[in-house]
Amino acid sequence: MHGPPPPWQGQPPMPGPGGPYGPMPPPRRSSGSSALLITLAIAVPVVLIALVGVGVVILTSSSHHSTPSSLGAPYSDPVTPYAAPTDSDTPAPDPTTTSPWTDPTTTYAPPPPPKMYYGAIAVARSGKYGRSWDYGTRAAADSKAMRECSLSSCKVLTDFVNACGAVAYNPSTNMYWGGHGDTKAEATRNAISNAGGGHWIVYQCTTRP
Repeated sequence: MHGPPPPWQGQPPMPGPGGPYGPMPPPRRSSGSSALLITLAIAVPVVLIALVGVGVVILTSSSHHSTPSSLGAPYSDPVTPYAAPTDSDTPAPDPTTTSPWTDPTTTYAPPPPPKMYYGAIAVARSGKYGRSWDYGTRAAADSKAMRECSLSSCKVLTDFVNACGAVAYNPSTNMYWGGHGDTKAEATRNAISNAGGGHWIVYQCTTRP
């Protein structure tokens, strides 16, 4: 009788604890490769965490010093100190108090015109005359002088306002001429000049304002 075939005849041998062909030596361990892998496994996460932290710091710093958006509140630098005023600082002018000569809303009325004082001298052919002074209008002064002269041949020869008037007679021409000026002397000289010579016969001055 034949017994069962040997285990290696007809079928592959069953693997044993050491391999199909007998026990194998234990694998060799590389201590250098294992240490490098462990170091890389620890170092890579640390480097990544450090890079993320630096990025956060940079973004935070740039956000503090960037221009504020139109939706945010005005930016104020918290590290900028406020310079307190010193005794040498000049205070700003108070806009609520202005000097009267610099106030643009203050208006000044021009001075009133001087009061006008009118006078007149009327003379008749006979040499009779009438005078008036310190009247409010020229017409009123002329009317008064004519009433004082009181003759039909009377005629107003000069009118003056805030000044003096005079009448001169030239015997060479038998004519009367009127004149006026700021003073009695100026008025009489003007009348004699207008008459072409002769002498003055009457003068009158008004009140000066």
